Amino acid sequence: MTIPWLRFRIITVFFFLVFIFIGIFAKAVQLQILDRDRLKAMADSQHLKTMKVIPMRGTIYDRGMQELAVSAEADSVYAQPANIEDAKKTASLLASALSLDKKELEAGFASKRSFVWVKRQLDFAEAAKVRRLDIPGIGFIKEGKRFYPSPHLASHLIGFVGRDSKGLEGIESGYDEYLAGAHGRLTEERDALGNEILFNSAAMETSRGKDLVLTIDKTIQYIAEKELLKVVSNTNAKDGMVIVMAPKTGEVLAMANAPQFNPDIFFEYANPGIWRNRAIADAFEPGSTFKAFLLAALFEEGAAKSDDLFFCGEGNYSVADRTFHDVEKFGWLSLARIIKYSSNIGAAKAGDRLGKERLYRYMKEFGFGSKTGIGLPGEASGSVPPLKAWSKVTLGNISFGQGLSVTGIQLLSAFSAIANKGYLMRPYIVKKVVNEDGAAIEEFHPSVVRRVISEETASRVTRVLKEVTGNDGTGAKAAIDGFEVAGKTGTAQKPDLSQGGYASNKYVSSFIGFVPADNPELAILVVVDEPSGEFYGGAIAAPVFKEVAVQSLTYLGIFPKGSKDNKSYRTYKTYIDVAKQAHDVLDDGGEDLSRMPDLRGKTVRSVLRLTREIPLEIKIQGSGKAIYQKPSPGERITQGASAEVVFR
Repeated sequence: MTIPWLRFRIITVFFFLVFIFIGIFAKAVQLQILDRDRLKAMADSQHLKTMKVIPMRGTIYDRGMQELAVSAEADSVYAQPANIEDAKKTASLLASALSLDKKELEAGFASKRSFVWVKRQLDFAEAAKVRRLDIPGIGFIKEGKRFYPSPHLASHLIGFVGRDSKGLEGIESGYDEYLAGAHGRLTEERDALGNEILFNSAAMETSRGKDLVLTIDKTIQYIAEKELLKVVSNTNAKDGMVIVMAPKTGEVLAMANAPQFNPDIFFEYANPGIWRNRAIADAFEPGSTFKAFLLAALFEEGAAKSDDLFFCGEGNYSVADRTFHDVEKFGWLSLARIIKYSSNIGAAKAGDRLGKERLYRYMKEFGFGSKTGIGLPGEASGSVPPLKAWSKVTLGNISFGQGLSVTGIQLLSAFSAIANKGYLMRPYIVKKVVNEDGAAIEEFHPSVVRRVISEETASRVTRVLKEVTGNDGTGAKAAIDGFEVAGKTGTAQKPDLSQGGYASNKYVSSFIGFVPADNPELAILVVVDEPSGEFYGGAIAAPVFKEVAVQSLTYLGIFPKGSKDNKSYRTYKTYIDVAKQAHDVLDDGGEDLSRMPDLRGKTVRSVLRLTREIPLEIKIQGSGKAIYQKPSPGERITQGASAEVVFR
């Protein structure tokens, strides 16, 4: 009996130990393999502290490789409290040099931490002050700082970044994954009590972001903004937009908004709404500009011809419980004259002939009610009422541009389809993404969305739209000497959002057109929101179209046939000379490349271009105009020498 009982106990202990070892082994597998990453992260969080170092973001260029957004190295100041001999004195000196709170600095220096940020992204003068103090325990780290060479130019389109270099608005936000680069890291190790014991800067290296080349032309952008700001100021308008597009490709050459803001100091603006890119984010009723699309649908469907007559009711036309009105009392008008004189009643009757099903279909074909896919954050889709909700009143309203909403980019893209022989192009704003070596890693090209109308229909619509800018048309002030302009005016009452219906004294004035009419190079939309005094699109927006068009055409070298030998050529030449000089786009010349040029007062772009010609390695601090340089002007230099330039 003794031996079997002993054997039983041995076997029992053996299996007990086996089960224990299996449990230990399973737990080890769980800890070392299955939960390794999670547990390591928990451990690191307890004894390691990591801080990001801001990298250099990629540059944003216009189509001519002129800088719109640039990053430069900036000094950030940190402290190692353990190495500071006199915390109070150090706090006092730094507070005075950097305009900081002395008590907050003292509190930071009194801690047992091994690393404390003092101030990040200093300007040149602040960094120089701190360096002169030469305080033990105070050090510098190079970080990327974003600035904008022409601060207000295309600010709504470009957007801005936060202090952590993350894109917050516009292209800076929408293309942040390309522009951002890879952060470097500063690591602190802690003991069991949580006290910092080691500051490790071994992983501080950052990776520069990719560059973007836009379709925007900096000079055309400047022209558009200049003329828009002028009309908004002169009419005391609420805001406005101008978009310039190449209708054959869908490239956006300019996207201007008013009022402007400075992205370098975006946080100083009390109303964040000023940052919004209204050209893509705001939806509004198009008013009579929509009649161009009604006309295209009528022609394409064979529902009417340009000389078909419609009775316009002598200024009044009742539909169900509504009465439509015209500014003037028209009797019988041909379809072409309905467009030329912008008769709402005539448009309503023409829309009734087309029918709601066909009009709705063409609205969707032209892209209304859908985003264009331009690739910018915050794009709105506008709205088109569902077909089942249409009544005869709805059909009449929509026929002259009420009861639907559109965005600026949507409206211009649709209008450009008429200019482009019926092809709707997808608008785009980025041409390519470029790496640090200058090689394109991604490119964007013209893209046809669909064919909306035939080439013959587009040509017939264009002939009618050219009459709008004739001597007695509503868009006569958009006419350009030597060129035929196809366009349409718009004057839309704004909806009263509080009481319903339409406000009696609030209007959106607009003009949309393309030029030269028979071989379009530019399609331009001008929208002025709530101008005071006169509010008709033909009086407010059409002259802006003319100024933007004539200056842009001249800049592009497009002149009326036979104009180079007469007075009109000299007029066009004057336009571009003024535009170039005002925006500092003329080349600098006449510099002695063996001596340091005088860079004071020049923009970042001018300095970078000039120093590339020498060539000269350049270190940039700040933004705005150059105020300091080293070497000094006139000093002899050699190719490949380095220089430092401070901007403010």
